[in-house]
Amino acid sequence: MLQKLLAFIKSTFSEPDGTGSASRVLGGAVVASTIVWVSYLVLRTHVLPDLTSAALFVGSGFSGYAANRLSGAIKKDEKK
Repeated sequence: MLQKLLAFIKSTFSEPDGTGSASRVLGGAVVASTIVWVSYLVLRTHVLPDLTSAALFVGSGFSGYAANRLSGAIKKDEKK
């Protein structure tokens, strides 16, 4: 069971061919830090903050992944 979980986590942060994906790892780190940040604010103030800045922060974290996927799609179109 633990081996299957570790294999799933490894596949989540890698490309379909098995190579590691820095943009996915960084995006995951951004999401994790945002969860910690918002949780800290809620525990400290007992109020749910405006999440606009958190959404922008998470969106910027995945912009590298989106650019990588977009460049791959453009390269595939050029080969045709």
